[in-house]
Amino acid sequence: MKSWVVASVVAAATAFASLASAGYYAVHVHGRGQNDWTDTMYGTSTYTAVKCNYNGTTQTLATANATVRSCLQTYCTGSNSCIIVAYSNGAHQVGYTQAYYPSTITNLVYVEDGGGAAGGSELTDVAEPVQSFIDWFSSNEPWFQVYYGSGADAALHVSTARSAYNHNLNNGKSTYHIVGNTNAFNWIWYFTAGILPGDDDGVVAFHSAFGCVNSGSQSSSCTKWTGHKADTYCDSDAIMGSTDHFDMDYYASWCY
Repeated sequence: MKSWVVASVVAAATAFASLASAGYYAVHVHGRGQNDWTDTMYGTSTYTAVKCNYNGTTQTLATANATVRSCLQTYCTGSNSCIIVAYSNGAHQVGYTQAYYPSTITNLVYVEDGGGAAGGSELTDVAEPVQSFIDWFSSNEPWFQVYYGSGADAALHVSTARSAYNHNLNNGKSTYHIVGNTNAFNWIWYFTAGILPGDDDGVVAFHSAFGCVNSGSQSSSCTKWTGHKADTYCDSDAIMGSTDHFDMDYYASWCY
C-alpha cells in the first residue's frame, strides 16, 4: 500500500548528487510505561531500523518530547529521510511533534501507528480510583506498569490528549493506523471491556487507535484527523479479534 511512497522518496533523493550520502531510517518510538523499544525492530534493504528512546513513565508529554524530537531531528532532517513507527503513547509524542515542531521532521515520509494513543485512553480516567488494584497487580505482573500520576498517564486522559495539540497538523504526511482488537481469548478483555467504549485492544479504544475526530464508540469508518488512514493492508491480522494492545508494537514494526 505504501511502497509507492517509499519508492518516490528514494528516487527523488538519488536524483541529486548532494544527497548521495543520504540515510533512510525506520525510527521506532515506543509507548507508555517504557524507556526502550523492547520488541523486535524490522528494517528493510533501504530503511535502517533505529529507535528513539524517552521517558515514557514519569515525565510529562512536553518534557519527554524534548528527547523524542531531538532524536527525530537526527534521522528525519538534512540529508536523512525517515518513516516513523509509533506505538501507543509514541503516537501521542509523534503527533505533538508534528503540531509544534515540524522543522524536526521535515523529511518524514509517513507514520505507521500501532495501537495509537494520541486520542487518549479511558483507562487513565479510572486509574486513580483503582490505584490499589493496579499497585497489587503490578507487583504480581512485572510487565504491567503502575499508574504514574502526573507523568505519562496524566497526558493520556481522553480530554487532555485530544486538546494537547491540533491533531490535524501533520505537514501533509499520512499516518497509517494498525488497530488491535480483543475477544474472549484475550484475558485483559474481561477487565477493560466495560471501561473502554466500543471495540478496543484492551487498552486503547478504536476512537484513538484509528485517529478518529470524535471519541466514544467509533469504527474504522469514522471521520479521521487530516491525513489519518486505516492501514487496510495489515489490519486483517490484528482486527479479527485476537491481538491485544501489548502486541501492537510488533505489528507496527512488521507492517510499516
